[in-house]
Amino acid sequence: MKAEKEVRKEFYERARQLGFERDLQELFNKWDRALALAPESEKQDMSRMAILEVQTLLCINPIDGLTINGEVIIPAQKQEN
Repeated sequence: MKAEKEVRKEFYERARQLGFERDLQELFNKWDRALALAPESEKQDMSRMAILEVQTLLCINPIDGLTINGEVIIPAQKQEN
C-alpha cells in the first residue's frame, strides 16, 4: 500500500497534466480541515467522500468502482449499450 504522501504526489502530477492543480490543492485543503474537525464517528465516511471527489476531479474511473485499500466501497455503475 502506498503512503498518503506518495499518492498525493501522483495526484498532483495528474492534476498538473489536466490543468487542475489549484483545484486539487483546494480540495485537499477543504477535506484536511473538515477531517481534522470531524468527530471520529464521521471520519471514515468523510474520507470516502473526499476520495470520490478527488477521483472525479482527476477523471479517475476505477473499473470496479470506488475502491479503497482493496475494498469496493461504491460499485461501478453498469453502462448500457
